[in-house]
Parts: sequence; structure tokens; C-alpha cells
Amino acid sequence: MATVTFPSSKSWVSTLAIWGATLLMLVVLVQELQSSMPLLGKIALGIFTVLVSSLLLWIWFSTYYRISGEMLHYRSGPIHGTIPIQQIREVALNKYLWSGIRPALGFKGLVVRYNKWDEIYFSPAEKEIFLKALQEANPAIVVK
Repeated sequence: MATVTFPSSKSWVSTLAIWGATLLMLVVLVQELQSSMPLLGKIALGIFTVLVSSLLLWIWFSTYYRISGEMLHYRSGPIHGTIPIQQIREVALNKYLWSGIRPALGFKGLVVRYNKWDEIYFSPAEKEIFLKALQEANPAIVVK
């Protein structure tokens, strides 16, 4: 099977949170740079703004899922991992996982259950194509 990459869907909530926070921090930074704040404070605020904005934008631009051979790779900024597709037992469509690992930016994604008790939430932009690619690699996957 060829390597296929699926970007995450992006909800209005994640869009507002990531871009809104980044824009707000940059506005505050510009205002504080023009104030009479001590130089050390301006440097610290600048470093903080760059680090947090970089993390948020890294998550925004690098949240994806990749099926490569018998492996499912996922990444969302610094969160990444690999799941052997043969260990996937079940996929629940249009669900949301309230706790656990959620490398996703959208709602109404799918919950992938693998091993005996493990589960993870994904929100690929093209859920049906993603699911078909998983089932090609492992026809025993149960879809709910």
C-alpha cells in the first residue's frame, strides 16, 4: 500500500483558539514593546510570545494522520506516535473522546480502539477515505 496522508479537519473552536491566542499575544507584545517596561521584561515577554505562538502554529500546521504500509502514524505538534493497524479492533464514527490522547483539531471525528484498552481520537478531513484505507490494511476492523 502506498503512503497516504490525511490532514485533520479544523473546527471553528480550534481555529478561534489557536489564531485568536496567537494574534492576542502579538498585539500585547507590540503594545508592551512601546511601553516603559524594563528591557529585561520586554525580552522575557518576547521570548514567551514567540515560544507559545510557535507551539500553537506548529499544532495548527502539523496535525495529520499517515497510513504507511501496516502502520498508522499521527502527529499534532509535539504529540506523535505510531499504531500498528493490525492491532486496531474498532472505529467509532462521529464520536468525541473526552479524555485521553486527542491529536485532532476538529469535532465529530472517530475514536480508534486498539490493543485491549487503548483508544485515541482522530478527526481526519476525509473520514470515509481514511476509514477505507484502514480497512484495506486490516479488514477485521469493526466500524460502529
